Amino acid sequence: MSNIIPDQRFSVDVCGIFKIAEILNDNWTILLLREAFYGVTKFNDFLENTGISKQILSNRLKHLIQLEIFELSIYKEVGVRERKEYLLTPKGKSLNIVLLAMLESGSNFIEADKDVVKIFKKNSDDQLKLKLVDSSNQVIDLNNLELKLIPRRNKE
Repeated sequence: MSNIIPDQRFSVDVCGIFKIAEILNDNWTILLLREAFYGVTKFNDFLENTGISKQILSNRLKHLIQLEIFELSIYKEVGVRERKEYLLTPKGKSLNIVLLAMLESGSNFIEADKDVVKIFKKNSDDQLKLKLVDSSNQVIDLNNLELKLIPRRNKE
């Protein structure tokens, strides 16, 4: 892929790449999102699966709730006290494509003699790849892209 050089430079306050980098600013946050992507919702499961300390986990989860990536939900199992779980919001679920792109691209950086996780169609051996498609569902080559600034609010 050649570089995508826009006709103009965009400031960081309108750049989605910058915003995602700001959100995914450390390894723990990325690992927590990966765990949520895998279906983890409970504090102790995040703790056990990542090896993160309780304090860092608590701080990261609070931060992800403030960013509206997670929402806190209370549940109660029979005979057990109320517990909290952390559910991805629609905004949080929108990061799934970022995680899938990281999964796909990241496999290029894993040693050639190691096993690697790939993406497959459910209940199939059909391996999937991320692609960009236009409004008519045609795959677009990365060399045929341009970036445009799109206004999202009414200007008076």
